[in-house]
Amino acid sequence: MRNNPRERLLHLHRKHVRAWEQKSFDHLRDLYCGDAVVFNIVPPARFPDFKTFQNTLQQYFAQMKDLSILTSNIQIEVNGEVAWITSQYLMAYHRNGRLVRQNGRWTEIYCQNEVDWKLTHLHSSPDPLGQYSP
Repeated sequence: MRNNPRERLLHLHRKHVRAWEQKSFDHLRDLYCGDAVVFNIVPPARFPDFKTFQNTLQQYFAQMKDLSILTSNIQIEVNGEVAWITSQYLMAYHRNGRLVRQNGRWTEIYCQNEVDWKLTHLHSSPDPLGQYSP
């Protein structure tokens, strides 16, 4: 893994997914750079920094039980000190006693600093026809 950035980035992607599943702000904070820009379906949809993102996620996470995320079709591209990872996801959780499932797309952009790769941008959005609840 030492000389293969794709392996390191795949490891970071998996760690990122686990942090979301565990709703762990500490693990998310370790992955994101302080001024990361996040686009998501959670209002306000664009977050200018991690702190604003965290404050909003606390409310969002409180409504979700048994969160599970499975990513597939993972593509990793590296261009110097910038890398991006695209994937599809299937997310499932309980909200208000109902099972919610959502298909979507997930893009992570990482920049390499002197120590490691840091997540500088995340864009996640559901497929327009991919949302369903039983």
